[in-house]
Amino acid sequence: MEHHADFAVAVARRLSVETDYDRPGDADGKVSGRAIALGWWVDKPGDAPTSEPTGVLYLVVDETLPRPVWVAQGRLTAVRLDD
Repeated sequence: MEHHADFAVAVARRLSVETDYDRPGDADGKVSGRAIALGWWVDKPGDAPTSEPTGVLYLVVDETLPRPVWVAQGRLTAVRLDD
């Protein structure tokens, strides 16, 4: 399932992540790279609107992909703050 964020904020520190999320399209492997934003969505499809966030996402720049990809927090397998 492709995620989207209703709201997002930039990540100020260099944050590298690895995930168990398959790269979209014809690319092999799992999404990994630098997280440039944290996002969340408020409404799940089919649910009544709420004002509480229901999920946290990371916008990850994977150098093998043509555009950044939103990845759910539960799909992260490793996180590293780089200096």
